[in-house]
Amino acid sequence: PLGGPPNGTAGETAERSAEGRIIAVWGPAGSPGRTMLAANMAAELAAGGNSVLLVDADSYGASIAAMLGLLDEAAGLAQACRLADQGLLDGEALLRVAVPVVTKSGTFHVLTGITRADRWTELRAAALSLVLARARQVAEVIVIDTGFCLESDEELSFDTMAPRRNAATLRSLELADEVFAVGAADSIGVPRLVRGLAELESAVPHVSPQVVLNKVRQSAVGRSPERQLRDAWDRYGPAVPVSGFLPADPVSTDAALLSGSLLLEAAPDSPLRRGTAALACAP
Repeated sequence: PLGGPPNGTAGETAERSAEGRIIAVWGPAGSPGRTMLAANMAAELAAGGNSVLLVDADSYGASIAAMLGLLDEAAGLAQACRLADQGLLDGEALLRVAVPVVTKSGTFHVLTGITRADRWTELRAAALSLVLARARQVAEVIVIDTGFCLESDEELSFDTMAPRRNAATLRSLELADEVFAVGAADSIGVPRLVRGLAELESAVPHVSPQVVLNKVRQSAVGRSPERQLRDAWDRYGPAVPVSGFLPADPVSTDAALLSGSLLLEAAPDSPLRRGTAALACAP
């Protein structure tokens, strides 16, 4: 499997008997921390001994490659979709277009996102479905960083055969076994998340997301911020409970971005890293 023992050849590791599970990380507009959570969850899962594939399916602002310091102009996900359209995508082909990311705790692979926003037409829903089907064969866990927009393109165009700008996000959410919905823990981010969860329920009715409030800080919420946020959510929020709180930690996230690394390397003892690991590795 991906990220497995280094002695295995591509032919030996390209197919697995058990299907991998898909985790999609979604959140509303406004930089709530989707990419940070997705990338670091992938790293934590790999550190736990899983074979992991991280997929950047954000058709508006793909940023996994930049976050990880990858000098990549190849748009791995677009390449995989193109191979799927041509009927050439098997496990070995998927391995070839995925970029390995090596950390001191484990290795995972990345399908990088589109390099320009106007390349979104390359991420067709049918091709992405095939890519994720192959991904399930070569990885135990697939973590997808999705876009924010859930608007159905049929509402924007009368051409029902045209490519869909939000198809990559919607298809990722439809196929996911588990969805994390992340929002910023402040007076703008929380209402956005509440509205976004209603849109998510309408767009993908079967999804039962795990809600994560990110960037929790006393200065934005008041004393005992987690308790205040939970009380306010229970009183005014949707029926979906909050599954986790991640503290604001700009020092750790800045250190990780500056070095093109992940929290488990840049700030292994930080509360943010511990909180992310707890979310990723919970049953």
